[in-house]
Amino acid sequence: MRKGRRRNKKKKKRTTGFGLLTLLTICLCAVVLYASANLKKERDDKLVVKEQLERQIAEMQTESQKLDVKKDYIGTKKFVEEMARKVLGLVYPNEIVFEEKGEGED
Repeated sequence: MRKGRRRNKKKKKRTTGFGLLTLLTICLCAVVLYASANLKKERDDKLVVKEQLERQIAEMQTESQKLDVKKDYIGTKKFVEEMARKVLGLVYPNEIVFEEKGEGED
């Protein structure tokens, strides 16, 4: 009878140990799956941000190119003449200026 009880105790210990090991493994798998899902969500969010930033970079590069062209144009004599005519109303001494009359003027 004693041998039977010893076997039952050993069998219970093995079963309890195996059960705890199984429970620990299941818990570990659950934690890994949860962490994996969070990492995937973070990755997707960061990819969206990356695409937005790349789009902004492209827009800024285009804007920079336009500003470079404008900067080069502003340094020309033609630009200075246009601004003198439009803003200051200046003309060359030998130049004749013709102005259109508006509809309400005689």
